[in-house]
Amino acid sequence: MGEGHVPSPPEDPPLRLSPRSLLPALGLLLAPGLLLHPQAQARVPEGAVNDSARPTAAQTAARTAAAQRSTALTTSFVVTSPTDASRRLLPVTTTTRRPTVTLTVDASAPAQTWWGTGGALTDASVSLLAQNPAALRLLFDPNSADGARLDALRLPLTATDFSPTQWAWGWDGTTATPPAEALAAIDVVRTGLLPLRPDLRVVGAAWSAPAAMKTTGTLRGGALSASAVPTYGAMLAAQSAELLRRGVPLRAITLGNEPGHSSDYATMTMGVDQMATLGRAVRAQLPGGVALWAGDHNWGHRAAYDQVVAAAPGTFDGSAYHCYEGAPTQMNGPTPFRIITECTGTTDGWASTFAWQMRNLVAVPVANGSSGLMMWNLALDAQNGPIDAWARWGCRTCRGLLRVDGTSVTAQPELYLLGHVTRAAQPGARVLRVRSTAPGTAVAAFANPDGTTGVTGVNDTTSSQVVAIRIGSTTRSYVVGPGELFTLRTP
Repeated sequence: MGEGHVPSPPEDPPLRLSPRSLLPALGLLLAPGLLLHPQAQARVPEGAVNDSARPTAAQTAARTAAAQRSTALTTSFVVTSPTDASRRLLPVTTTTRRPTVTLTVDASAPAQTWWGTGGALTDASVSLLAQNPAALRLLFDPNSADGARLDALRLPLTATDFSPTQWAWGWDGTTATPPAEALAAIDVVRTGLLPLRPDLRVVGAAWSAPAAMKTTGTLRGGALSASAVPTYGAMLAAQSAELLRRGVPLRAITLGNEPGHSSDYATMTMGVDQMATLGRAVRAQLPGGVALWAGDHNWGHRAAYDQVVAAAPGTFDGSAYHCYEGAPTQMNGPTPFRIITECTGTTDGWASTFAWQMRNLVAVPVANGSSGLMMWNLALDAQNGPIDAWARWGCRTCRGLLRVDGTSVTAQPELYLLGHVTRAAQPGARVLRVRSTAPGTAVAAFANPDGTTGVTGVNDTTSSQVVAIRIGSTTRSYVVGPGELFTLRTP
């Protein structure tokens, strides 16, 4: 998480893109040109979301049937309303009404390959999900009618600001040993997630090296000691091997979470030269099949990404980005593979969340080469925790994909955003270009390995729109309500 300030539209308070502990509503930033209908400039009123509303029996049956039909390669179109809880991932049928906007998918020049969609299994999430199979199904079951259908996971390799205790892996110079907290997360992956998602992809990231390898002698803040770089490189490679040995489907790691940020919870800074040297050390020892991604910091830190990759040519397989500073257009390099590995909602409303996130986490990043999206906490409690209570600067307003309060599990806006993305894009999909009759439309399209085409976007207006989607010689039109997310999946 970095620091900076980006002004919001006049009707909203300023949006400060700073560390998550200081981050107000991400969704309150509405970039110009996002509207599906160019004449409708006012946004959807936020209002109170009626979370107590429940789908009718017919709506629930329709959703279940749509999920089951997905493997039969039939056409489906779903919408999610920011204000009507009965219209969440709801299948709708075509309309004969005249379109107000037309989207044309161009399959002639497929672009980058989609890697995956997911969230982070923090200690807070482990404590809430370990004994909650229903919540895990809502997150990862690929056949869940109302779920996110996630296929990727970010796994912290140390404590974070969502860790009630401070911990790091043990290291004796040869063997990396996971502590109880790491073993608890590994158990959730093996016994809770892999039965649902045998094809799960995991990326690992440490927030800090062990205290003995740091300038401060503590996990809380400070920098990596220059003398510890070779040792830490060997440890990161050994951690990767141990995770694989324990059955975690690790596909990538980074050198560390937000290496330009130090705070009073588990964090650690590294300089450009350190990261280049550390990257070379890790690359030489990393198990086969595990990629090494540069960065794992904000869009606004792009200059450091360029310097690190240039200083260690052939070392990094990709670049990982966060959303807390800068702009998504900055993730157009420096490696061919790029991905968003962290972003969180906070106190922002549902309509502004859908509008901002579909544009800034999906449409614009995909247009600039992004191959995936992972949000922050999979689940948090009603107090936005559990957290590192000792830390002053840890995030107090971060929102999980799920809110778990005792036996109550409530889906948050980010779950629906990701649920729309996964319904449009399978891992291995190729990104397709989309032309719109409304310039600046927030939309993305994908050619999937199963032969289907997926299109996902948002109607960021105050009125219903008739959205026509043209793929090849076929055009289908659908009514999309004000502020609604939409996704088409068709053979």
